[in-house]
Order: sequence, then structure tokens, then C-alpha cells
Amino acid sequence: MTRLALGVALKQKPRHTHYHRKITPVVVLDEIVKWLIWVVMIVYSLSLLILPIWMILSSFRDIYSYNLNPFAWPEQWGYFDNYRVAYENLKVRLTDGTTYNFFQLALFSLIWSVMNPLITNFFTLLMAYVICKYKFPGRKFLYNFGIVLMIIPIIGSLPSAMMVKKALGIYDNMFLMLLTSPVGCFSGFGFLLFYGAFKSMPWDYAEAVFVDGGGHWQAFLRCYFPMVLPIFMVQIVLGFIGSWNDYSTFMLWLPSTPNLAYGLYLFQENATGVANSNVVEILAGFSIVIIPTVILYFASHRLINSNFMIGGIKG
Repeated sequence: MTRLALGVALKQKPRHTHYHRKITPVVVLDEIVKWLIWVVMIVYSLSLLILPIWMILSSFRDIYSYNLNPFAWPEQWGYFDNYRVAYENLKVRLTDGTTYNFFQLALFSLIWSVMNPLITNFFTLLMAYVICKYKFPGRKFLYNFGIVLMIIPIIGSLPSAMMVKKALGIYDNMFLMLLTSPVGCFSGFGFLLFYGAFKSMPWDYAEAVFVDGGGHWQAFLRCYFPMVLPIFMVQIVLGFIGSWNDYSTFMLWLPSTPNLAYGLYLFQENATGVANSNVVEILAGFSIVIIPTVILYFASHRLINSNFMIGGIKG
């Protein structure tokens, strides 16, 4: 080693592999606030589990022990009589005498809960993609129109909407109700999510597809749709939960095809007898209704939580 190289090596300071922050009052306060936020979020998350756990535990109790202590632990886990009563009473009898049982209500719920968020979010996805990636007359108007639909409440429109739907034959028709949803192209916050995601993606992907002989539809399906798939799935899951628990739509707009949530609503409203005489049976009905949403979450949480790389450069 030459003298010059030896001198340079001696003058060089040793490199530290770890970065040490200087302990100051600001750093200490920052750490305290960070841990306080973590504690608050953990406590809040655990508090959200209290009511579902209490509901499931209470559904296995008899009414006498429940009235003595509503928050006690179930004495026996084999008490399924509440679920039998809930299953038998989860039915809807229409004014014309038609009666729908549990499985028919569940079928209507499944059709609505799958197709409603799927159609709504897919049309919203296409609208956000076209407005974001293509320049055409009326583009800014459509974007502003979607924003206006989100922020301006439409009050008192139910009677007029009822008359219009009846005149067009949409009322009490599930298929037409799905296709003519008022948020079919601008589903609230989902439109902004899709628009923001497409805004961050360059147009180079589509041009690469065009060079290979593909068209605009191929560019959307092969490049852009896979990158927004996690957002799309989150919207589908949230839409499924909202549609599965929705009973007002079937009460007002689809009276001939009641769903499971509407049957549970009637089961709760038609409760008779002494106060709290069938609370545990109602809780058993709630426990039955939430099963599909729990299954959906565990089936899709890997895809929702997965990390999709938005970009073509690997770092």
C-alpha cells in the first residue's frame, strides 16, 4: 500500500451500520405520542370486537339466565334451540299470501349482494378510466358532475323516483334495479379512488399494448385493471357487506323479492310476549346473517392486503 493510500485510509472515519438519533425532549415527546396512538388504536380495535363476541355468546343462552345477567358466560354450549327458532322464523309472508322461507331469502340476498356492488363498481371503474386517460369533449363536465352527485344531497326525491320507476317498469324488478342504480357510474368515494389510482399510472403501458397489436380494451384489461384490482376488491367486499345488510331497498323498491335482512327485520319487529322474551333468539338470527360476510372476509383478505406493484420499473 502506498503512503498516499495509507494516509487516506487513516483519515477516513469508520462507517456506522446503525443510525443513532440524538435524544432530545422533542424526540422523547415524539416517541410518547407514537406509543399513545398505538395504544389508542389497539384499544379501539378490541372494543369493536366486544359486541359481536357478546352477541354470539348470548345466542347460546336461554332467556332465563339472560334476564338474570345479560353479560354472563354461557352455561352450556350445546344450546342451539335459539338458532332453530330463528331459522324457523326467518321468513317473509307477502300480502298476496306468498311465503318465502330462509333459503329463498338467502338466495335473493346473495344475488343482490354480489351483483349490486359488482355492476356498480365495474361501471364506476370504467367511467373513472375513460375520464382519466382519454381527452374528449365533456370530460371535465362528467368529472364535475360526479363530484356534484357525491356532495349535494337529494332530499324529497323518493315519491318522484317511485313514480318514475313504476312508469318505466323498473319498480319491483331486481334485474332492472341493478342496471339502473343511481350510483351506477359515480359510486361515491369509489370513483375518486379509481380516478386517483389511474392518474398515477403512465400511458406508456397502453402504448406498449398498441405496439403489440392490441386495442384499448386489451390495454385496460391487461395493464390497468390488474393494478387497481386490490382497490376494486375492497370496494366489492364493502359493497357486499352493505348490500347484504340492506333491508330498506327491498322494503321500498323490491317488495316481491325480500332478502334475509328484511326477514330478520320482520322477525325482530314481530316479537311478542314479555320484554326480552326472545332477545337471545334475535341474537341467534343476527349470528346466522353475519356468517357470509365473515366467510367473505377470510376468503379475500389475502388479495385485499396484497401488495401490487404500480409501475414498470423494478428497484
